[in-house]
Amino acid sequence: MINENDYKNIIDWSELRAFSGLWNCIAPDMFPSLKSNEKKFPFQERKELFFYFVKRLLKEGRLKLAKNGRLLEGSIEDQIKLFYEAFPKTEDEMFDKQKLMDDYWFFDDSCPAEAVWVNNDGSLEWT
Repeated sequence: MINENDYKNIIDWSELRAFSGLWNCIAPDMFPSLKSNEKKFPFQERKELFFYFVKRLLKEGRLKLAKNGRLLEGSIEDQIKLFYEAFPKTEDEMFDKQKLMDDYWFFDDSCPAEAVWVNNDGSLEWT
C-alpha cells in the first residue's frame, strides 16, 4: 500500500489544515510508491486513502475529531464509522451547488467531523 515516505510527505503537507487540505493532497503525484500514471485517483480509491490517513492519525494520537467546537466521543472505530457513513458516495456530492469547490462538503453542516490536530506539547489546533 503506502510506504512511510509517502505517508510522512502527505502529513507534512496537510498537518494543521482542515480536512480539505488532506483531501487535496490525495493525488497520484503525492504517492510515488504507488507508481500511478493517472492524473487523479478514482473517487472511491481517494476516499479509502483519505480514511486510511484519518484512522492512522487518530490511532497515533496526532488527530482528534470534533464538531461545532466539541470533540467527538466514542471509540476511534465509532468515530470513523460515523464519518465514513456520512461521507459522500460520489464525487459530485463533494461539490458546492455552483460546482466550484470539490472539497466543499468538509465545510458543510452535513459533514460530521472537523480536524483537530494534536501538537507535540499536547495542545490542540482546531481547524
